[in-house]
Amino acid sequence: MNPALAGVALAVIVGAIVAVSAREARTAVLGLAVALIAAPAIADPVAATSGMAARVVAAVLAVYLLWVAVRDGEAPTGGSRLGWAAEAALAAAAAVVGYDQHGLGAAGLGPAIAQAAGFALAALAVAPLITGRDVLRVGIGLLLLMQGALLVAVGLDGTPSALEQIITAGLIVGLGGAVGVLATAARRDGSDGFALSADARTPTRRAPDAPGPGRRLRRRPESLPLWSSDTFGTSDSAGDDQP
Repeated sequence: MNPALAGVALAVIVGAIVAVSAREARTAVLGLAVALIAAPAIADPVAATSGMAARVVAAVLAVYLLWVAVRDGEAPTGGSRLGWAAEAALAAAAAVVGYDQHGLGAAGLGPAIAQAAGFALAALAVAPLITGRDVLRVGIGLLLLMQGALLVAVGLDGTPSALEQIITAGLIVGLGGAVGVLATAARRDGSDGFALSADARTPTRRAPDAPGPGRRLRRRPESLPLWSSDTFGTSDSAGDDQP
């Protein structure tokens, strides 16, 4: 095992753990930044300079678009319900499985540590995608899942070409920008933080004297006395005929 690649892979996994477990939005975005920026370096041989530069710039831009939505620090994100220790144990178990199953039944052309890191990121992305109730948490899960798939591909097929790196950079920027726009919109629609929808738990009640849809409020004419003979359907003339 290459110690340098192992150190970079450890940094990527730790950043992903922080991203999925932190409840403070800015901390989660910083953890995601570490995972996305360091991930392209997990390759043997190292990717071409142009492709590496494209991936790093794309990661920085995607994180910046998320940072615009969370930079005031007032709205929290969901965070992990089990805590960072449980997330770390899950990532470690997934990394061990990915390292042991290098090549997935065939001869892997890339480093085994890349597949291990990819398995760890994919495992960490499951909880945000399934239980996430806010845009930022679900978006972090999507970015980690995509990065995990890219790392598994590196472990299986080797270092990607410069063209592949540039195409991947476009996907990262597009997904990061979409999550950033949705997170900003969620902050402005009056919902709680980055919630996917506004809280609608309080029912809307109609005033008791308000008429229902399609009904008219009938009012007694003011000119008609309350106890007049017309009210009971009788006439004065009928009463005069009785003895």
